[in-house]
Formats: sequence, structure tokens, C-alpha cells
Amino acid sequence: MKKTFLLIAFVSILFCSNNASAGAQYTASDDSLSLNLNADFVSRYLWRGLLYSPNPNIQPYGSISYKGLTFGAWGSFGLSTPYAETDLYLSFAVGSFTFTVSDYYTASDDSLENFNYFNYKKKETLHAFEGQIVYTGPESFPISLTAETFFAGSDNYYGDDDNDYSTYFEVAYSSKISGLPVKIFIGGTPQKGLYSDNANIVNIGVNATKTLKISSTYELPVFGSLVINPNSKDMFFVFGITF
Repeated sequence: MKKTFLLIAFVSILFCSNNASAGAQYTASDDSLSLNLNADFVSRYLWRGLLYSPNPNIQPYGSISYKGLTFGAWGSFGLSTPYAETDLYLSFAVGSFTFTVSDYYTASDDSLENFNYFNYKKKETLHAFEGQIVYTGPESFPISLTAETFFAGSDNYYGDDDNDYSTYFEVAYSSKISGLPVKIFIGGTPQKGLYSDNANIVNIGVNATKTLKISSTYELPVFGSLVINPNSKDMFFVFGITF
């Protein structure tokens, strides 16, 4: 049943691509090596409707890109709670699609004291591996469709020996309100796993960004997200600053 659902979702995304502009298209910047390094400060760490850390976190990230291929790293580190996450990913952008494989590594509480990044044993590892497909629509219809599935690692939340293949789908629409970039999104899972113990909507919200002019030469981007998780009956408001 899981495989059938994933196959239907994948075919649906491919169908959307056939009705949009097709073909591999790169901007001028894609033809040269591109480096990116940045960091966010967030009031709490919220991800896909799940609260991973209730206190402020620093989230550094960096990437190197060349002709649509990107290798990157992302982290989240609690300022007042024992939480640390270091993720690596490799993605390839072609046309309206981006394909990504991610390695998530999270540690908290006791696992921080027994840190062993290179432990990949199935029942002991803190690594979780995920495949992702994102379709991004044209400027005339700025919608994005996301499909993500964990396929290996610590994706086991109910005590059996098999992976849960935790899966997440999201639809998002980007626009501007009073000149501010705004994204509205809804996401859910089709099955029991990381996000819920059954098929459910887990992530509904809106995100807005604004640039504060600090001086004539320096601007500070800030953002806020209002998120509801109907499954857990939670609501969150998260504030962040990008440095």
C-alpha cells in the first residue's frame, strides 16, 4: 500500500511537470562555481509542524553549487537546551525540478554525551536518510509541490525492525502582500511514521519575510511563521533573523 501511494504521488508530480515549461535551463550564475554561507537565529526550532527544540537555536548553513549541482550543510544548535543537529545534502536542479538526498544527524540529552557520528548500525544510528523531489512553478503561477520520504537510518518510531518510510507532502504558494514576500503552505503525511500515527495534515501556516534597514550599508532580513499542526493540536509562532 505504501509503495502504491508513493508511486501515484510521483506520477502526479511528473504529470504537473509535463504541463509546465520543460527542459534543463540554467541561469548565468549556474555556469560558475557559487558559494553560500549564512546563519539564522530562531526563537524555537520548528520543522514540518514538529517542535524539535522549544528554545532559541542558531542554525548555520552553507553550500557550494555548480551547474545545478549543490552540496550543502545545515545545522541547528540549542542555546539553552541540549540539542544539536548536523545535516548534509546533495541536490540537482533541472528545469522546474530539484532532486535531493539528505543525511540528517540529530543528537540531544544523553546522545550528546555519547556522540558517535560514524555509527551507522541500523538499530543504533542517529542518522536518517531522505529522498526529496520539489517542483517549482513559473513566476506566473508561483506554486511549489514537495514529496519527501525517509528510506534508511533511524526512521523507526514504533519499535519494530523495519523503517517506517515516513513520508511528507506539501503544497505551497508564494506571493507578496504590501510588498512583503509571503508563503502559504499545507503539508501532511499519508501514513503512520515520524509525523503522525496515521494519515493526517500536520503543517498549515504562513511565512513572511522583511528586510530591516539598519544603516545605509547594512540591511537585516527577519522572518516570522505562524503554524498550526491539526494532528497534535498545536499552534506556533516563530521569529527569526538571518545574518
